[in-house]
Amino acid sequence: MKDQQPGKIDPAQLYQKAKKYLYKYGQKTAIQTKETAVNVKRNLGEIKQEIKPWAAKLQQKTIALKDKTLIYWQSRNKEQKQKIMAMGAAAVVMITSVVAYHQYQESLRAYEIYMEGDLIGTVRQEEELEEAIDALQQEMRRLYDMKAYIPEDQEWVEVKARDRDLSSKEALVSGIKSQLGQQVQAIEIQVEGEPLVTLRTKEDANKLLAKIQEPYLKEDIEYLEVGFLEAVDIVEKPAQLSEIRRLEDALQFIRTGTDEEKVYTVEPGDSSWVIAQRNEMTVDEIAEANPEINVELLSIGQEINLIVPKPYLTVTSRYYVEQTEEIPFETEDVETDSMYEGDRRITVQGQEGRRDIQAYITEKNGKIADREIIEEKIHVEPVTRVVAVGTKERPATMATGTFINPTTGRLTSPFGMRGGRRHTGIDIANSTGTPIKAADAGRVSHAGSRGAYGRLVIIDHENGYQTYYAHMDRISVSSGERVHKDQLIGTVGSTGRSTGPHLHFEVRKNGTPVNPMGYVRY
Repeated sequence: MKDQQPGKIDPAQLYQKAKKYLYKYGQKTAIQTKETAVNVKRNLGEIKQEIKPWAAKLQQKTIALKDKTLIYWQSRNKEQKQKIMAMGAAAVVMITSVVAYHQYQESLRAYEIYMEGDLIGTVRQEEELEEAIDALQQEMRRLYDMKAYIPEDQEWVEVKARDRDLSSKEALVSGIKSQLGQQVQAIEIQVEGEPLVTLRTKEDANKLLAKIQEPYLKEDIEYLEVGFLEAVDIVEKPAQLSEIRRLEDALQFIRTGTDEEKVYTVEPGDSSWVIAQRNEMTVDEIAEANPEINVELLSIGQEINLIVPKPYLTVTSRYYVEQTEEIPFETEDVETDSMYEGDRRITVQGQEGRRDIQAYITEKNGKIADREIIEEKIHVEPVTRVVAVGTKERPATMATGTFINPTTGRLTSPFGMRGGRRHTGIDIANSTGTPIKAADAGRVSHAGSRGAYGRLVIIDHENGYQTYYAHMDRISVSSGERVHKDQLIGTVGSTGRSTGPHLHFEVRKNGTPVNPMGYVRY
C-alpha cells in the first residue's frame, strides 16, 4: 500500500467511507421514502465539495445507489399500501354492516303508551300521540263543548315493533276512550272537603253559588260580607260526562238538601199530629223515625226523633244597620198562696221600650243569628210584666188546665171537614166496654142521650174549656157531679149516629170546637 501524500485523499478510501456513511443513514431513514433520498443527496453534496476531483465518479455511484434505494422502498411502500387498502376495505365493510344493523334496529324502535296503568297504543314518535289527542279534543269540543281529560303521568315503554304492529291515530283515540271513558276536565264544588256537585265550567260553579245566595239577600241592604258557613272549594278535576249536572239541576239538588235527625222533647199540649205540623212532617214520618215507640201515646218530657230537612249550604251575611226598635219587656213570676197550683194571673202588664241602635247583623239563610250592638240610645225603658203564680194545693175536682187521653184506641177520623161536613171532634175506635175517663177535672154539665151524639157526657172545666164524650155504651156519672182528672165516666159504645164502637171526643174553648189534637196525643 502506497504511502498517502500529505494533503491528498485516497479515492478508494473516500468511496468506502462514503458507502459506509450512506448505508448507515439509509438504515436510519428506511421508513422514509422520498425524504431519505433527499437527505442522501444533500450529504453527497457536502462530500462533493471535499472531493471535487472525483465528484463525477462518486456522483455516478451515488445516483446508482439512490436508484436502487428508491426502487427498494417503492416496492415496500406498494406492499404496505395494498395491505392498508385491504384493511381499509374490510373496515369499510364492517362499519357499513354495523351502521346498517344499527339503522335496522332503529327502524324497529317504538313505544307503548300507558295512561293510568292502561295500555293505550304503540307509536314511534311523540307527534303521533299528539295528533291523536288533538283529534280527540276536537271531537269533544264539537260534541260537548268541553275539553277531554288526558292524564299527565303517561308512561312510555320502549319496545321493538314492526310497522304493522303500530297504532293508527284512530286506534289511539279509541284506546284513550276505551281505557279512560268519556272523561273531561270538569269543575267540582266541594263542601268541607267532600264532593257536592260536578259542573262543566268554573263560570257555572260561580253562577250556582251566587244563585244559592240570592234568595237570602235583600236589595236595599249594603252587605259587608256574603259567604257560606261551610268551607266551599271550587276544584278542577277529571269527571265522566255522566257525572256532570246541568246548572238548574244542581241548584235544585242543593236547595232540596238532605235529611237530618233531630231529638225533640215532647211539651204540654203536644201530639204526634201537632209536632208533625210544626216540623213540616207527617205522623207516618214521625212513626218511621221512632219504630220503638207508639207515637199515638206520647208523654210530656219524652224524647223522640224527628227527620228534618238540612240544607247542603248555609248562606251567611253581615251588614250594618241604624234603626229604631222595640225593647222587649221581661217577665217576673211572683208566688202567692192565695191562688191554686197551676193558676197564673198577670198583676202588672208589661210594656215594651224603644231605642235607637247601631249594630252589625249576622244572618244565616236569611234569619238573624247574631246582633252586635255597637251603640244604642234608649228613649223609653221597658216595664217588667209581673205574674202571680199560685202555690195553694188544688182540689182533685178542680181543672189543671191540661188534658189526658180520655181512652185508648186508634184515631179513625180527625178534626175538620169530612164528607162535605165539618167534623167537630176526633173519633177513637176501640171495642165496646173500653173505659172512658175524664180528660181533666170539672163539673158534669150533661149526662144522658142527645140526638146523633147518642149517650153523651159533657164536662165543664170552669176555665173556658168543655169536653164532650159521645156514643158511650154506659154512663158512670150524673149531671152536676164533680169529677177529678182520670176518673171513670163511662165506656165505649156505638149509640146515636155511629157505624161502630168508638168515642167521639170534642174540646170546646169558650163554646167553639177546637182541634183536640192540640191537647191530646193519638
